[in-house]
Amino acid sequence: MDCSEFLSRFSEFYDAPQEAPVRKEAEAHLAACGKCARYQEVVTRSVALLHVMPRPELAESFRPRLQHRLFHLDEGGSAARPGKASAIPAATVLGMAILLTAVAWSPMIGGGVPEVDLPAIIVSGPPMLEPLVGPDVPGLTPVSSGLFPGGLWSDTEDLLFEYSPMSERNRGQQDRGERVLRRTGLD
Repeated sequence: MDCSEFLSRFSEFYDAPQEAPVRKEAEAHLAACGKCARYQEVVTRSVALLHVMPRPELAESFRPRLQHRLFHLDEGGSAARPGKASAIPAATVLGMAILLTAVAWSPMIGGGVPEVDLPAIIVSGPPMLEPLVGPDVPGLTPVSSGLFPGGLWSDTEDLLFEYSPMSERNRGQQDRGERVLRRTGLD
């Protein structure tokens, strides 16, 4: 007898009478194998400990519920057929995967992307702004036709001055009544 056979037939050995042949084979193996002897010793001590412990108190409905459950197991209920019980969730997951795949691919299956023809936009140059005041009005100077006559970045020094700590000094002069001229960069 080897270790795997000893472990698989341990219940037969443990419950067998002294003169049974399986018990004699197992005892011969126990004499030669220390691991199996240790296993047998642990089981024997555990059984002795269970005999010493007080009996658990069970509810009155425990025995009828147990008998009812055993009846259904003997009858061949759903718990006795694990193959059918495990196939239902797997089929559900597979069905959901197929449904999600169909929904994800449904835009591709249709007629495709609609084509829209838009007219071309042709630009020859930027629009010219009309002056607000004409040259024929006396006493007024005409306004330039563009928002930034010197270019967008022509007055960077003035803008940097306006938003720098140097402008704080000039704010103090203004508070004392002195006039401070500031350029915003826009004419």
